[in-house]
Amino acid sequence: MLTVAVSRLRELWPAAAIEVLTNAPDRIARQCGDVTTVPVRGRRILLENRALGPARRWLPGGIAEPWERFERGLVLRRPRLVGASLALKAALGGRSASDAAAFLDAIERADLVVVNGAGVITDPFRENALGILTTLDLATRRGIPTALVGQGLGPIDDPVLWARAAEVLPRVTLIGVRESQTSVPLLSSLGVHPDTVVVTGDDAVELAFSARGARNCAVAGAVPKIGVNVRVASYADVAADMLAELRDALTAAASDHGARMTPIPIAHHGGRMDVDTLRELLAGLGDADGGASLETPQLVIARVGECRVVVSGSYHGAVFALAQGIPVVALVKSPYYVNKMTGLRDQFGTGCEIVHLDERDVSWRIRAAIGRAWADAERVRIPLLQAAAEQIQRGRGAYARLRDVVSAAAAGA
Repeated sequence: MLTVAVSRLRELWPAAAIEVLTNAPDRIARQCGDVTTVPVRGRRILLENRALGPARRWLPGGIAEPWERFERGLVLRRPRLVGASLALKAALGGRSASDAAAFLDAIERADLVVVNGAGVITDPFRENALGILTTLDLATRRGIPTALVGQGLGPIDDPVLWARAAEVLPRVTLIGVRESQTSVPLLSSLGVHPDTVVVTGDDAVELAFSARGARNCAVAGAVPKIGVNVRVASYADVAADMLAELRDALTAAASDHGARMTPIPIAHHGGRMDVDTLRELLAGLGDADGGASLETPQLVIARVGECRVVVSGSYHGAVFALAQGIPVVALVKSPYYVNKMTGLRDQFGTGCEIVHLDERDVSWRIRAAIGRAWADAERVRIPLLQAAAEQIQRGRGAYARLRDVVSAAAAGA
């Protein structure tokens, strides 16, 4: 998503300086080329700063909550004052507050602040979502145009996150969402004006669509592969003890179609994320490394392009397939993933069958869904590619609106 966003922004403003908030500057430089990286740690430091430090723990209950609200408001109204306080405390402790200063500098010199696509403004990622909303709030309070692009929003039930989203999102200049089923009604309930919202599909569709040529030999059966991704994570509501049943389904499908299972890792970070999960799940059925060597989006997309069918429990595993004309069996359990995959199916219109992992006989259901996708692979290819092309066009149209937004803000200044 970030690769596509930077490319599109470069097309709009070839001479612009693009700064990226990140905790992985080396990877950003490799993927995005000539950009400046800003440590996202600076935002965390700024938001976690407390003027009274540990002493605030001893405030009486009737004072502590109003004081916390005052401190949060101070970050938004007087960020430089808070930054100076941080610098003083850091100097006294022999530390540096340069990351916080770098974050504030990046916001204040921006002509446009863009939140690149993700499914982050939702309860499972509450703290990150609150940080993103604060970034947007800092910008809008200073009259800087803001945009969210390629967003998957919700569900939001947490009252603090809901209140913050309802405070900030109606002031955002443009919001591009991946799908209309859940994100658009959510934004409406948060008070966002419909003229601000455009349904574009996911930005990453363009990156995968551009690699679609690799699909031709897979349809012909020269390389009979089924791509697999399973997301073991709390926000997916999928635990490791479900892998045995999933493995039974994949083993049967491999036998049904004379296919080899190939891992499609999307997340490479933290705990049992995709690579470790796929190593265990596909032992004896496919590549032994769990896809550990697929370290860039381009490599993952190329691997997906070798498949006739993809079975995916992660959103972008499904996006990378559908955008290349490859049918998907989407595995869902949590409301978070039900929303994401339902919206994706609506965007593409065909070629995406959803299997709920909490249903009875789930192993049989997955095997049967793979069989249907295998049989339909050639029939759905062209409609899927047409749907991808339409999403790319809508996405580029949304970015083009940003040119007018920035020009209008500059004229007003």
